[in-house]
Order: sequence, then structure tokens, then C-alpha cells
Amino acid sequence: MAKKTPQQEAKTYYEEVKKRGTIYVWGMNYDTIISKESIDKAYEDNHSSTYNRAYYDNKLKEGKGKPGADCSGMHYKLSGYDTTAQGYYKRCERKGTFDLLPITDLVVLFKGSSTSNIKHTGIYLGNGMCIHMKSSASNCVYESVNNHGWTHWGYADFIDCSIPLKNNPPIITRNLRTNCKGVDVKLLQKTLNSLNYNCGEVDGIFGKNTNAAVKKFQKDNKLDVDGIVGKKTCKALGFLYV
Repeated sequence: MAKKTPQQEAKTYYEEVKKRGTIYVWGMNYDTIISKESIDKAYEDNHSSTYNRAYYDNKLKEGKGKPGADCSGMHYKLSGYDTTAQGYYKRCERKGTFDLLPITDLVVLFKGSSTSNIKHTGIYLGNGMCIHMKSSASNCVYESVNNHGWTHWGYADFIDCSIPLKNNPPIITRNLRTNCKGVDVKLLQKTLNSLNYNCGEVDGIFGKNTNAAVKKFQKDNKLDVDGIVGKKTCKALGFLYV
């Protein structure tokens, strides 16, 4: 069994992957430093018609001296094992479809047409955002978890989620209003419910109950009562608006 890292420490690990400017290199595990020797090894072990010599030579030019990883390789230094996105999915202890994402826990994200066809992986940070090695063109990306094709999630066997994340306010990247849908809406609804502004079910759909709860919160906090969760309402809720 893999050693479990508390999710607070694991979150710091993934943020480091992004902060260090990790370069997407197919077949490489974090935190291998990109050099001629490591690129030659990656080429020998993983080359194909897509990831050919020119691909690896270009990655050397782009990222020499920086860490490299592909999507599953991002997890390697924390997990201690080398496998594919499919392999990480299989090893998850509990898992489900994206619509049932545990919205405040650090869980592994997956993309795939089915549970037997998982092609990509990343990490959900428990605040509406994720980090993943997106592609050879985009490298390591920090972005909203909404509307980016995630299909599944799982509790990693190398991350301990028993102690909640601290100081992890929801990050909102758009104005939330009636008819919005997504994880950010779920985080809003959960927060409003906890403050006794009843939204009803935390379903990720900004409907009439959520609209009424937002307006009551805005009125009580002397904000413009427009039912729109923008910068000022986010600040009053303790959210970060970017």
C-alpha cells in the first residue's frame, strides 16, 4: 500500500509542480530535470510516431533545466509508483463521476469516455480549481475545474483526506447568477447553507432557491441586492474572486 500524505501537504506538492514551471514531456515523471540525458531516456523508452525525436529535441530546447512530467507522471513523486492515468484510476479507493465530485477534498481527476478508457489525469484542489499537465502545448495549467472535460474522480491511495483542508476558500472565476451550473455553484450553495441562507440541495444549479438565498445574504450584508455573485459578494462570503 502506498504511503499516505495528508491532503494539506499534498496540495502544497501540486502547487509546487505548477510554481516550478513543469514542462509536459511524454513519458517523464516529476521531478526529473530536463537535460539531454533525461530527454534521451524518455525518447528511448516512449518514442512513437507522435512523440518522435523532433518532439523530444524540442522539449529539451523548451525546458532545459526545468522539471518535466506527463499527466500521470505529475503524481509520481508523491505516489511513488509509475503508472498511466488508467492505472491511477484503478488504484483509487473510492471514485465516481464528475457530477458527484467531493467539492472540498483533494481528489484525483480523470478524463475518459468510460472507466476502462481513462486517458488523462490531474488533481482537484478542493476550492473549485485544479492543476494538471494539460498537453505538450500548454504544459502545467492551473484553472477552474468547470467545463474542461473532466469525467471522473477518485480518492487516491496515496493521499489522506481524513483531516479537512485549511485556509482553502473557494476561488470564483466568473460572476455567478441564475442558470449558472458548476462546481463553483456547489461551493456557493454549501457556504450559504452553512450560514443559514437556505439554498436547498447542493446540486450545482443556480436556481430560484439559490437566487433567493444570495439576495437575502446581500441584503443582510448591505450589498447591492441583484442576485449576482461578483467580486463584492464573493469577498463578503470569504471567497476569492479572480
